[in-house]
Amino acid sequence: MENHVIVVGYGRNGRQAVKDLKAYNYHFVVVDSNKEATNGTSEDIPFIVGDATDDDVLSSAGIHKARALLSCLPVDADNLFVVLTARSLNPSLTIISRAANASSEKKLRVAGVNSVVLPEQIGGAHMVKLVARHNIVEFLEHLSIHGESPTTLEEVDCRNLPSNMNNKSINELEIRSRCGVNVIGLKTTDGEYLINPPPDTTINRGAKLFILGTRLQIEKTRRLVAEIQ
Repeated sequence: MENHVIVVGYGRNGRQAVKDLKAYNYHFVVVDSNKEATNGTSEDIPFIVGDATDDDVLSSAGIHKARALLSCLPVDADNLFVVLTARSLNPSLTIISRAANASSEKKLRVAGVNSVVLPEQIGGAHMVKLVARHNIVEFLEHLSIHGESPTTLEEVDCRNLPSNMNNKSINELEIRSRCGVNVIGLKTTDGEYLINPPPDTTINRGAKLFILGTRLQIEKTRRLVAEIQ
């Protein structure tokens, strides 16, 4: 595999991660020390039985060519060891780890994690949003990959923007008229986020567009900015 995602641990969080990766059509492989973790499922899942803190196991999962690793183990200490091993094997890898305790977040970041997810905090925050911003939450859920609406919110990378499109404004690129999507956000090459950028906003190589559209419109946009050759 190449440019794939490694999912460490096939418990509740790992299963959800796999479900979403499939929805996004990402290539992935699961690593779990329990060879019976997939029992009871009819899904054909690329699965490696082994300890993810073992260099050889992660190498067999394609760690050197992977785009990301998701450490979904239930014990924070186990996630920490996985992160240390993964980071030593691939310094440029995007690593996202689950954490049960907020006190583990700092340790995981020191070990090399890019993002830490605390399921309990996310769950509580989501419950409050359902009270305070119920309609907004429902609207966003309709836009998700599992929602009923054919329209979704997606990120498009402009790292391979053609020379004739580089340093051009959104208006000059005519993204809306050519692809049918709405550009609702932009991450600049300096890491700044622009919400609802005006038409005269310049797009440079390395920027990221956040667009709203159908799957077909989104893929057309990806081809336009040469993310897909």
